[in-house]
Amino acid sequence: MLDVLLRIHRDSDDIDFASVWEKGLFVFDANVLLDLYRLPETASNDLIGVLRNQQLEGRIWIAFQVIVEFLSNRHEAISDQKNKFHTVRGLLEEASAQLDEVFDKLSEELAKLKLKQRHSLINPEKFITPERISSSKSLIDEFLDDLAILEAKQTDVNDRDQIKDIVLQIFDGKIGEGFSRKELDDLYKIAEKRYENNIPPGYKDKSKVGSYVVGDRDLIRKFGDLILWKEVIRKASQDNMEAIVLVTGDIKEDWWVEKRGKKLGPRKELLNEIYTEAPSVKTFYMYDTASFLRHAKSHLEVNVQDSSINQAKDLIEKGRRSRVVSEEGYLILSDQIKSQGLNFERLRVGIGRSVHNLPPIKLDSFVLWQCLMEIFSNAIHHGTQHYVGVQAKDRDDVILLRFKNKVSPTSAAPQLAELVSSTTSLRGKGLAGIADLLVKEGIAVSTARTEKYFAVEMHIPRSKFLATMD
Repeated sequence: MLDVLLRIHRDSDDIDFASVWEKGLFVFDANVLLDLYRLPETASNDLIGVLRNQQLEGRIWIAFQVIVEFLSNRHEAISDQKNKFHTVRGLLEEASAQLDEVFDKLSEELAKLKLKQRHSLINPEKFITPERISSSKSLIDEFLDDLAILEAKQTDVNDRDQIKDIVLQIFDGKIGEGFSRKELDDLYKIAEKRYENNIPPGYKDKSKVGSYVVGDRDLIRKFGDLILWKEVIRKASQDNMEAIVLVTGDIKEDWWVEKRGKKLGPRKELLNEIYTEAPSVKTFYMYDTASFLRHAKSHLEVNVQDSSINQAKDLIEKGRRSRVVSEEGYLILSDQIKSQGLNFERLRVGIGRSVHNLPPIKLDSFVLWQCLMEIFSNAIHHGTQHYVGVQAKDRDDVILLRFKNKVSPTSAAPQLAELVSSTTSLRGKGLAGIADLLVKEGIAVSTARTEKYFAVEMHIPRSKFLATMD
């Protein structure tokens, strides 16, 4: 018992990783295999190269649960890649639409300085010219043309899936048999009790619905991680394995010990379980995809580009943020703004890169919906071009989210307190209502007016945004 206890609480510095990489079994989660679709082509090829490395020959394995999840979810991964072309095209078209507005604003502010009359050297007209603006738009058009060529090359769901062929070839003869129907039924009874007590792994997936049906077996999705885990333990026990490494793209708390934003290794409960049920195992360890590539580069002396490691790390962080958004009530502002703008047929909404780059925000979705409804309705009723530009700027301890639209120089300047509801519009309580709604969320609201533009500004505390993980 003391030996098990000491192995559970062993620091990573005390693990003989050279021996692990020389003799250990490397087990891969479905997320890692699906990353082959999501990663840039060079990074995907680097990962395939590691999986095919001769030094790992005979020492890679996947559970039956993994191949089921991979085959069942690959079309979703392919579709997501294909859909990205539409997203990028929209961003480019938005950027092109905003160029005129940006240069108009810049020219306006420079004109106020009267540099021709008041400065002997600065000459903005040398740089801010219609020709250069046109050249900028030409670059975007070239990108759009290249995007169309790349999209035609991108695999679609009805095309031959080469990555699937590669995965099946690499793991030929290296896939678990899975559990019988009776074994699964018994495991599910245990799983319910484990999840009630937050015993890892898998309890973070308790809200998943549906199942994968294979033959007479019903693989319930919410129990997928536990099925995988039990397959790994059975493999280790049957083959008397001494060292096992699980490579997973899953970074939820029901797998990892995490302190101060750093993953320290597998949960202690997992270590206790595998060391107890598979006594031959002396070392169990876990890598995420990026860490696996980084260590493979040194231990196997395989060619893995640093950019591939960074891209795998970025993909993991993106997955973490998406999970937090779905599980903890965060919102992606750019997605919410774009979605709401589509409800107004007469309105174009240009979302700046600064907004797309914002982290997820903790904000009541209905409150945001009401505010956007009001802002966009106001732009249609008082604006001149039915266009709203959205930008974000750093302001010390707040993020300033600005919605700006053109107005006629002769129109009356709307004041926040004077804008009230109209029975003929889609609006509710006017822009004044925005302030009332957002003050309860800790967000201040102001308006700004120039001769050409009107803007609504939300002063959002940084604490509302999801902090990025180191």
